[in-house]
Amino acid sequence: MIKIAIKDLKLFMSDKRALILTFIVPIALISLFALAFGGQTSTESRPARLIIADEDKTDQSKRVIAELDSAEEFDVTVVTLEEAEGLVKKGDESSVLVLHAGLKDSIEAGSTAPIELKYDESKSAEIGILKGALIGKLIGIVSIKAMEKKTLRDFNTKNPQLDSVSRKEITAEISKNFSGGESKNMQDSMLKSTPLVAEAETSPGLVQAVSGTAIMMLLFSVVGMGASLLDEKQEGTLKKLLYSPLSPNNILFGKMLSSNLISIAQLTVMFLFAWLVFGLDITLNIPGLILMIIATAFACSSFGVFLASFAKSRQQVQGLSTLIILIMSAVGGSMIPLFLMPLWMQKISVVSVNYWGIQGFYDIFWRMLPVSDPTFLTRVCILFLIGMVLNTVAAQLFKKNVLNLA
Repeated sequence: MIKIAIKDLKLFMSDKRALILTFIVPIALISLFALAFGGQTSTESRPARLIIADEDKTDQSKRVIAELDSAEEFDVTVVTLEEAEGLVKKGDESSVLVLHAGLKDSIEAGSTAPIELKYDESKSAEIGILKGALIGKLIGIVSIKAMEKKTLRDFNTKNPQLDSVSRKEITAEISKNFSGGESKNMQDSMLKSTPLVAEAETSPGLVQAVSGTAIMMLLFSVVGMGASLLDEKQEGTLKKLLYSPLSPNNILFGKMLSSNLISIAQLTVMFLFAWLVFGLDITLNIPGLILMIIATAFACSSFGVFLASFAKSRQQVQGLSTLIILIMSAVGGSMIPLFLMPLWMQKISVVSVNYWGIQGFYDIFWRMLPVSDPTFLTRVCILFLIGMVLNTVAAQLFKKNVLNLA
């Protein structure tokens, strides 16, 4: 019994794929999720990025901006309203704080300041936190005392007949409301909130679930397709093909073509399923959807062939690919929505195929961007560029590694 156990342990320790799946993958994922959800020992919180559009352009609006900028909670950037709305609509920013014209007059008159938060509704959790912090700061900045004095002044003007005792009780109640006793309505009116990106009926959660899962599972599928090259090598099929009139490039390109076609079919089926079962409206932008499916399939299938081109066995491909795909999916937004990640993870997410694919599908189903939009076309071009680079490298490695092993 002991000898059998020792034998099994030796076999396990000699199996690199088993070691990776048992130890390396869980450690990598634990590290990623711990970092993403604040597992570091540091208690320092990063400031929230705050985009401000100043339409008032007065000394008072500049004072409001300066006060917000000096607060530790915010990292303030001032841009034009048109630029800010464009950033939100294209998904580059979650919101913009608009200081409308008339802000100075409103503050001096003690009336509600025309301040508005325009936001992307798909990031409602992030916006809720930001809005709470903003209201607390704005209440102090726009001088609640001025509003209180105006209210008291108007009350006294309209009610000259009240006796001193009644007047004192009522004015005390008014002051209590402004000091926070019943200031909820005032806080709600302090900051008007308007969803700037909320035209589509499709839930952003559905877009995230469908696109994120589809791309992650496609990556696993294409790795298997690419690894079939190594199966053909081990079975002797590759050697027979090399003896045929076919050139090595034709063999590789044929494998790439079949991987692309299967990848396109897989993504198409996934989105058709989401349409039929969950109501994802794939008719919103059919040309854009077709283009994004082709670009995503091309980048993902190239990744599968690339992995297979430098490995020596299917076991190596599967063990390595599991670790890489899970990390890419976690960092790229397939597992965790990007706005929940720390800033540093959001920045490195751009190296992942998942990121560009998910953002492209968001452009179609949530942001409603047309095919001609530069932001959408940029994502498509980057996916095609990733595919071309990986295919080029894979062709060189295929000749160097796989063919020599045949």
